[in-house]
Amino acid sequence: MSCITQLLVMKGDKEFLPVSEGVVIENGGIYKGYEYIVSFVRDHRCGYVAINETDVEKLNVDFENCSYPDLNCHGGVTFYDRDNGLKDLLDIPCNDMWIGFDAIHAGDNHDHESSEKYGIEVSDFCRDHAWTDGEIRTYEYMENECKSIIDQLVELQ
Repeated sequence: MSCITQLLVMKGDKEFLPVSEGVVIENGGIYKGYEYIVSFVRDHRCGYVAINETDVEKLNVDFENCSYPDLNCHGGVTFYDRDNGLKDLLDIPCNDMWIGFDAIHAGDNHDHESSEKYGIEVSDFCRDHAWTDGEIRTYEYMENECKSIIDQLVELQ
């Protein structure tokens, strides 16, 4: 069991779990034996999938030189690490590896409505300089992208 399951247990039935100022966990789950989680950060979402050591080896990534796995997901993999601020909520050591991506690229839009729903203050500067022609990436969109990463990991096996 990865730390994602522990975080989702902490969240329980609540709509979201505050992590720190401007960061909440929306939800996650298990798909094909892999755990995933979606967080909301200020005005956009990030998705993460926990992987095991066998997957780390199969991805053949030079972790020491900060290269990222070559997996197809929204905007590409932008996170590949054992350290993630979401894990700071846990009282247990958490050493699992996470692959992640975010939805704040060209073509994406800021989700200020969700920011308000989660009680996250967005500065006037951010509101005034937000992209307006992009698409807001919903929780469901991010969940599907996490599942796509998992499908690719299963294909590697």
